[in-house]
Amino acid sequence: MEQTGKSGVLPQMTRRRLLGTASTAAGATAVLSVAPWASVQAEVDQLKREGWDAHPVACNMCGGYCGMLAMHKKGAPVTRENVRMMPNPTHPQRGYCARGASAMWMWDHPLRLKKPLMRTGERGKGAFKEVSWDEALNEIAKRVKAIVDKDGERAIAMTSHNFTAYQKWFGAALGTPNVIGHSSTCNSASVMGRRMVFGKGFDGAGKVEPDYANARMLLCVGRTLNCAMGVHSVVAGARDRGCRVVFVDPRMPEGAFTGSKWVPIKPGTDSAFILSMLNIAIQEKLADENWLAKHTNAAYLVREDNGLPVSEADVKSGGSAKRYAVVDASTKRMHFQGVKFDDKGKAAGFDEDANLTHDLRFRGPVTLASGESVSVKTAYLLFAETAAKYTPEEAAKITGIPSGDLIALTREFFALKGVVDDGWYSARNGNDSEAFALISILNLFTGAFDQVGGCVITAGGGFGGVKAGASGTKGTGPKGQTWTIPEGKALDKVYYPEGSGTFSAIFDAIHTAKPYPVRGVFITGTTMFHREANSDRLAKAMKALDLLVVQDILPHEIIDYADFVLPCTYFMEGHEYCGVKWALNGNVQLSDAGLEPPAGVDARDEIWQFCEILRRAYPDRAAERLGYDTEMKTREDFKKWYRGMMDNAWAKFIQKKNEDKPGEGDRIAREVAQNGWAQTTLKKYGVYPYVKPFGTPTGKAEIVSFLCAQNYADKGLAGMCDYEAPKGYRAPKALSDEFVLVSGKDANASSGVTLFTKPSQFLGDRTVWMNPLDADRLGLKTGDGIELTGLDTGVKGRSTVKVTNRVMAGVLFSHGFSGGVRTKTLAAPGYEWVREGVNSHWFCTGYREPVVGSLANNCSVRVTRI
Repeated sequence: MEQTGKSGVLPQMTRRRLLGTASTAAGATAVLSVAPWASVQAEVDQLKREGWDAHPVACNMCGGYCGMLAMHKKGAPVTRENVRMMPNPTHPQRGYCARGASAMWMWDHPLRLKKPLMRTGERGKGAFKEVSWDEALNEIAKRVKAIVDKDGERAIAMTSHNFTAYQKWFGAALGTPNVIGHSSTCNSASVMGRRMVFGKGFDGAGKVEPDYANARMLLCVGRTLNCAMGVHSVVAGARDRGCRVVFVDPRMPEGAFTGSKWVPIKPGTDSAFILSMLNIAIQEKLADENWLAKHTNAAYLVREDNGLPVSEADVKSGGSAKRYAVVDASTKRMHFQGVKFDDKGKAAGFDEDANLTHDLRFRGPVTLASGESVSVKTAYLLFAETAAKYTPEEAAKITGIPSGDLIALTREFFALKGVVDDGWYSARNGNDSEAFALISILNLFTGAFDQVGGCVITAGGGFGGVKAGASGTKGTGPKGQTWTIPEGKALDKVYYPEGSGTFSAIFDAIHTAKPYPVRGVFITGTTMFHREANSDRLAKAMKALDLLVVQDILPHEIIDYADFVLPCTYFMEGHEYCGVKWALNGNVQLSDAGLEPPAGVDARDEIWQFCEILRRAYPDRAAERLGYDTEMKTREDFKKWYRGMMDNAWAKFIQKKNEDKPGEGDRIAREVAQNGWAQTTLKKYGVYPYVKPFGTPTGKAEIVSFLCAQNYADKGLAGMCDYEAPKGYRAPKALSDEFVLVSGKDANASSGVTLFTKPSQFLGDRTVWMNPLDADRLGLKTGDGIELTGLDTGVKGRSTVKVTNRVMAGVLFSHGFSGGVRTKTLAAPGYEWVREGVNSHWFCTGYREPVVGSLANNCSVRVTRI
């Protein structure tokens, strides 16, 4: 599957030796992705016979939550040698990569934060002194209260990537709306792409997914499958059963090494590529037009002058604005249809004539209720006319993919009723939301949506856990407590109403106090300088704050700017029941590795930290909203309180399952205890949009987004997706010393937590890749030093070059979350290597897509030999 180390050759060793020695963790990725899972189960069973206990773990070394086992040697002290990380061989998302394999390297890492820190020098200099928990929490609470008393709760903002749910315990209970997740440089573009096609409720990551296990052809456009590794193992099984896997990307990902195909594409041209595939499908009649007519808004009428849909209210006085016009192909008469709602106002079905034959190609005049006559056509015609611009020949000029390859790939995709992956790490070029909407639309044109092997609606596990949060102006506590939040809209939503977390939207408020001041920020477990495009802009904003609190486990660069640094526990030290992400069926799992922080590390749970800060600043809010009314000085005290709520919520979940089906809850509890996970819901195919509506205005899947047509066409996001050149950076000159620099991940080292682990020194790649044609032109060879200068920003950075055919000509590639760390708090000897290489965000403009707020991670640079 993947090459290991730098040679690409698997070491000759037993799996046990491999698992017991972190220096070969990368080899685990290759071996375990192709080894029969029965052999892994046999090894787990053998370890149990030899006196090892298996503890289930939902791996959080990235956001995948893949299923692993922490194997403890009974009676032995906790060490890296006595706790072995294994994939859980029965888990539906059984995952194992070098990141997961290195989980124990975090536990007693020499750089791990051990005590609370308080800043003693200038922001950005990384000068701190250790303080007690009481001193840190009291001072933070004092400053929070001073900010709130002067400027209100909304002057406190928070951001995280994977731990926003933790932050809501504080943010929602305090009463600030500004708990802003940090998805703008990750998946916000793909979230919006799904929202345009399927609507809210179907846009979150993992809700609409390829049926990986049963796919006949999987097309990965900008998707490497390096997260989550559980998906990688499912795809490996599908490939063994004959699934064709094709990667379309400027660089060749590891998943394309064996049994797959790599199609190089110019950065930022994905929309042109997908539109060309759709055009070929329309021209060669490969698309399932009957399916499109019945289950999408393809037959709905739109105005030719402004692209707006034609509603019943437009045509009839007193008509509904939520019922839309279609034309019967036989009678040419206009009909109106929409969503049927139940007595609680919930979408329950379709209000339409099931016998109607929709006309996909109607074009003509329509008289409005005002008497005005307007020209209309179907959404399908609008789509077909837009796609027609992207002939194979024209698309080849834009994308760099030969026209013959485009035609052959399209024909194969439709012949196999393939599925295209709908995105993960999707923010790249500033034109990404439309690209990911088109990816979802391509999945509609096969007619295989929510069918075996197609793109499907996944089943959820059903367990909600224990949480606090807010919806609009209503806050909700862990035991159902409710309260009112004065301001219900987060600041990023003011500027990016369809965004899913654009932290940089608060930067103006930090600097100018407009539309209101933001003076304090909490950052939880996120490597901000590897997450936020345009590092200089981020640093400037952080320096201007009155209060910056960072919660983390390692000295990431953002810590240099903090007033207080609070050491946290991590997933190997937690106890949680949760769902299984990215799986077809609904499942629940237990994550409890059975570890405590090592001696000398006074790390605490983030939720405890938040509860204590709130209690010290506003004891009434902590008590009334969270039920936290007594100081919990020790980690054991908090565990009893929080885990008691978690276990109680789990018991109620099991009881409800037993009430719904006698014995079902007992089965789930038994299987979780035995295997670490259990299936709760079996995926049912053919439900959406056949029986139940989507969350779109029409309830159908939409090939022309009525949400955008009606709300955002004049704001930069139209209903009909089209290709636009990348907006996030200046185009480099061809055949020069200028390049587009793209970033991405691998399964060896590319995550914020794995970044500092010792195996990453040897497994991570901190070079800049260059195609041999470009290297020859510039007189460069592997190992040469180079300086990169941002064409738009002038920012400079140095690295070494690796000459490889795994990146297309005219493009440079560097791994994200692998190097370029500039923290000044790096103290332990032997870890200076994390400074090697570049962080591509240094050079980025920080361009944000209109409406969505997705940032461009890619950039353009000039290369100079050192």
